[in-house]
Amino acid sequence: MKVLLRFLLMVVLVSYLFVSFFFLRSYAAEDKCRDLQVEITDSAVLYYISPADVYNYIEDFEMDPCGKPLGGIDTEKMERTLMSNGVLGSVECYKKVGGTVCVEVTQRIPVMRVMADDGNYYVDAEGQRMAVRTQYQAHLPLVTGRVDSVLTYRDMLPLARYIYNHRFWNAQIEQIYVNERHEVELVPRVGGQTILLGSVQDFETKLDNLMLVYKKVFSKAGWAMYDTVSLKFKNQVVCTRKKK
Repeated sequence: MKVLLRFLLMVVLVSYLFVSFFFLRSYAAEDKCRDLQVEITDSAVLYYISPADVYNYIEDFEMDPCGKPLGGIDTEKMERTLMSNGVLGSVECYKKVGGTVCVEVTQRIPVMRVMADDGNYYVDAEGQRMAVRTQYQAHLPLVTGRVDSVLTYRDMLPLARYIYNHRFWNAQIEQIYVNERHEVELVPRVGGQTILLGSVQDFETKLDNLMLVYKKVFSKAGWAMYDTVSLKFKNQVVCTRKKK
């Protein structure tokens, strides 16, 4: 008899939990979204976009969840749609107890600015274009000149990324210029001379050679007397004096 009672109690308890679960799930699905929260998780290190921008993206795509039943809000679709705008690095959307929909995003990180024949834009570390935003200002390698199908911005990216990550060259090189012959020239902040890199091939070796000249020659004789420094030829640094 006791075994039977225990069995019946167990059946009743399981049935109660089963019914409660589906009741609460149905209630939660019908409950409406009361708030939308946006967080840019990497805003401390980069301010390319603001939470207001993300709110505007959500409105532009007609995805504002406020006032809609939580059960009808497709957070995965929100993630896919927001990622399609080409500005965000990652997006995570989820629902919280109490009727709040949360959107957490990271930003794409620009490593190069291009102001050349093919347009004015940023480029991120993966080589993807990013629109120029007036509220975003950053100290990045600037590429100008004949950037086109012959020498593309993707061809320039390894050099720009190297300069950006190098403490000395990032401070010294102000501009990367592609001339009419599609040769690369570096414009220094200090010195006033033209540094003719030539092609972007073996740029690390060329800059290492230039660094030796900076340390052994320019540090003693100064660099004001030189007009051009050529790195075009393998393992050579040819300095041309200014005309008197």
